[in-house]
Amino acid sequence: MYTVWMNDHKIGQTQFEVHAPNLRKRAGCFHPTPYGITVLPGITAMMPALFDFHAMCRDRGIDTDTDEGAESGLAAFEFSAEGRRVQAAAAMIAQLELRDPDGRVLAWDSILITDTDDLRGMVAKHSGDRSPPATPSDKDPVRFFISTTLARPGAAPADIDELVDADTSELC
Repeated sequence: MYTVWMNDHKIGQTQFEVHAPNLRKRAGCFHPTPYGITVLPGITAMMPALFDFHAMCRDRGIDTDTDEGAESGLAAFEFSAEGRRVQAAAAMIAQLELRDPDGRVLAWDSILITDTDDLRGMVAKHSGDRSPPATPSDKDPVRFFISTTLARPGAAPADIDELVDADTSELC
């Protein structure tokens, strides 16, 4: 089992049931610990925050594929509530440590833990569906998924001090 840690506390585990042939990209069911359940809302906030930031850019006419749009997008990222939510989720994710089955720390380029309850709400919100969002089912066998792209061999975890200091109070 691979384990995920945050500040020396195990927050969950996965078998990474799905992986690419090069083994750098992996995905699987994520099984949180009781402590993990308490911190996951801040971590799983990333995907909804990114979708909301994208919608905000679109609504403001910001085309991030142009130099001018990229500059406007960066300002919006820094000063908008949507951008601050992405930054806060990034600060939480930056604190994650992934360990292999032998307990060795694995450097990663990206990691995302997704709450399927959030996913249901996002689909309804961003698809224009006016029906009430599907209610979470306590009978669903899997609520959380994890995906990661591992860093290339020999890579060290990035310096994340400025992310760790970001304000995470807006997530919960």
